[in-house]
Amino acid sequence: METAVIALAVSQLLVPLLQGLLSRRQAKHEAAVEQVPLLVERLGTVAADVRDIKAELRRVGEHDSLLKQVDLRLKALESWQAEARPQLARASSDTHLLMGERSARQMHHAANVVAAQDAGRARP
Repeated sequence: METAVIALAVSQLLVPLLQGLLSRRQAKHEAAVEQVPLLVERLGTVAADVRDIKAELRRVGEHDSLLKQVDLRLKALESWQAEARPQLARASSDTHLLMGERSARQMHHAANVVAAQDAGRARP
């Protein structure tokens, strides 16, 4: 009988305690269930951000390949310029020499014309 009384007393104490624990657990589960749509929405936002980041990375990759092509073209142009400079300098020098010879011939011809005119005036 003592055991039954003790069991009854313990059950009177444990039942409210267990009910309180169960109600708190149920409240936590309900709160978690209410959070699910928000979590799904956040995951959707994160997924959209990941897609945007991937698209940006693709564009960056495309720009990087274009920059590499431009860099190769620039190096080719610089190489061509380095090869062309001595040839251009030689052509310029040759042109100056030829123009100098032409100018000298023109001046010699002009001097001959003036000399002939002077000789024609001096004869009478």
